[in-house]
Amino acid sequence: MSFRIVESASGEKVPASVCESVVAMRDGNDLATSVYLPEGDGVHSTILVRTPYARLGRHAVLEREAEYFRGRGFAFVTQGLRDKRLSQDGVASYSQEVADGYDTVEWITRQPWSNGSVGVTGSSCSGFTAWAAVASGHPAIKAAVPKSTSIDLGAGYAPKNRRQGVPVLAALKDLLQFWSDPDGCVADAEQGAVSAADASSETCEQIVESRSAKTRGRHSPYGYHHPLHATAIPVLHWQYWYDRGFAPSGLRDWRHFRSLTSTRHLHYLRAGSADHAGFRLEDVDAEDEYASHLNGRTLAEKIVMECEEVADFFDEHLNGIAPRRPRPQARWHVGHVGWQSSHEYPPPSTPLTFHLEALLGERVHRLSRIPAADPVALSWIHDPGDPVPSSVGIESIWYLLADYPDERALQDRTDVLTFRTGPLSESVDFAGQPLFHGRVDLPSGSAHLHLKLQDVHPDGTTRPISWGHTAITRAAGRSVTLPLTDNAYRLQPGHRLQLQIQSSDFPHFGVYPGARANPRTAAKRKAIRQVLTVGGIHGASLTLPAVRLVQDSLPARVLTDTVRAPHLTTAPAGSWPPCPPAGNLPARHRKTTADDFQDH
Repeated sequence: MSFRIVESASGEKVPASVCESVVAMRDGNDLATSVYLPEGDGVHSTILVRTPYARLGRHAVLEREAEYFRGRGFAFVTQGLRDKRLSQDGVASYSQEVADGYDTVEWITRQPWSNGSVGVTGSSCSGFTAWAAVASGHPAIKAAVPKSTSIDLGAGYAPKNRRQGVPVLAALKDLLQFWSDPDGCVADAEQGAVSAADASSETCEQIVESRSAKTRGRHSPYGYHHPLHATAIPVLHWQYWYDRGFAPSGLRDWRHFRSLTSTRHLHYLRAGSADHAGFRLEDVDAEDEYASHLNGRTLAEKIVMECEEVADFFDEHLNGIAPRRPRPQARWHVGHVGWQSSHEYPPPSTPLTFHLEALLGERVHRLSRIPAADPVALSWIHDPGDPVPSSVGIESIWYLLADYPDERALQDRTDVLTFRTGPLSESVDFAGQPLFHGRVDLPSGSAHLHLKLQDVHPDGTTRPISWGHTAITRAAGRSVTLPLTDNAYRLQPGHRLQLQIQSSDFPHFGVYPGARANPRTAAKRKAIRQVLTVGGIHGASLTLPAVRLVQDSLPARVLTDTVRAPHLTTAPAGSWPPCPPAGNLPARHRKTTADDFQDH
C-alpha cells in the first residue's frame, strides 16, 4: 500500500476580523488559536471549535461560520490541535484532547470579552474534540453540538480496538491526512492497485501502532473522563443517515443517553437525510449546483442554515433565550417526505416483516410477506482474492450522496445473494433500524457478513439506503440477528425493496482471509462456502420499523433570497417554529444571509 501527498493545505492570509493568539497548555505546549469577536464592546458567550482541519484559507469553512456567529452576538474561537500547523508537540492522535479542551476553555473564561459561558461544537474529528471538552467537566461549558461524529471516534484508531470485528478501512486515509503532517497534508491513498492481500499488510498497523504507542496503553482517549459517564449538559446530537462512517456509532451515543433516566431530557437529536459532508438526498441528480464542495453559493446557504440551528441551541442554553415554542426532543428527516418531530427517536413503529424466499435457477430471489413452507439452503463462495467491491471509492464514502452509486450490477455476482419485492402498490415509510434475522452455516468456523438494503427504482436504478456488517463465529451459534443502520425513508409506489447479502465490501472494510486470523496479517487465504437457510420455520427474514407520518407529502424546494431552509418548509404543522421576520429581531439576532458570504 503506497501513499502520495498531492497537496499541502498551507496557511493563507489571516482575515482582518480575526485575532490570532497562542494559548499555552498545562504542559507548556502552545496551540494556535483564532478569536472572532462581535462588533462593539461588551462580553459574550463563546462558541469553541478545536480542529485538526485547516482553520484558515480555502480548505476551511470556519472563517465563514465565524462571520455568522459574530452576527448573532457570539465570540467564536477556533484552535488547531497538537501536531498541526502553528501548533506544537507531535503527540499521539486524540490522547490530549480532554486536557487541552479544559485548558482552552479556562483561557477563554479569563479573557475580557468572555461572559464565562462556552458552547462546544464541531463536525467529524472536530466533533470528537467537542465530546472531549465535555468530558473535561469544565464548569463554563454549558452546552454542546457534536456534528457527524461519535464518542468512540478516537478509540476506533487504537490498535487493540481495531482488531475486533470487521476491520474498517474507510478512515485510514483520514488518519494519514490529518495526523501525519503538521501542514495538514491532503494525501492521496493509492487504493486502486491494492489487492485484497495487500490491504492486510503491515502498513495500516505500523501507522496506528507508532502513533498510539504514546498513549501508554490507554486505548480510551478520554482516560478516566469518559463522556458516556460524565455528561450533564444539554447536547444536540447532529447526525446524517447516509454518513456510513460515524452515524451508526453517533446514534448509538444518542440511544445511550436517552436510556439514562435522570439526564435523558438534556439530549436532543437532529438527524437529516444527507451524507457525512452534508449533501442532501433531495439534491441527488440535481447536478453540481447543490454540491456545497463545488458550488460557493450552495456552501454559503448550507453554512447559514446549519449555523442558524447551532446558534439557536446555544442561545437557549448559554444565553437563556427560550425558543418561541418548546424544542422537540428529536427532529428527523424522512427521505422523499420531509422533517418530522417527536419526543422519542426511534418513534413508535409497527414491525413490517419480509421473508427471504429462494427462486431456484434465478439470480434474484424474493422478499415476500408470507414465508415459504419448505426450507432451502442458498450458498455462495467467499473468495478473499476477489472480494465484492465497494460501490464507491474509499474517499467517496464521505460524499456518498454527491455521487450516489447505482448498485444494480452487484446482482450479477455469484458471491452476492439478492432478494427483492415486487413493485410496491403503495408507499412504505419506516424510521429506525431494519432488522435481519437468519441462520448461517460456517464451514470455516467464522466469517464476515455484510448486508445492504436498497431502493430499486422502476428503471432499475438501485440505490443503497441502509447497511449492516458483523463478524460471526460457529461458536456463537448459527443464528444471526443484525440491526442495519438507521434511516427514515419512504419507499415510493412502483419501487421495490431489495436486500443483498455478501461476505466482503472492499476497500471500505478489510477482507476475511478464509480462516480465523487477523485479516491484516494472515499469511494464508482460502475461499470458503457459506450457507443461508431461507423458508421454513427458521428461514431468514427482514423487518422494517414501519411508521405512520404526521406529514405525508414533500413540498417543492423553496429557495428564498436568503437561504434554502427545509426545516422551515417541510416540518409537520406546529412541530417547529418558523423564525420571526428579521425586522422584529433584536440587533444581535439578525439572520445572516448567504449574500453576506459572496465576497469570499
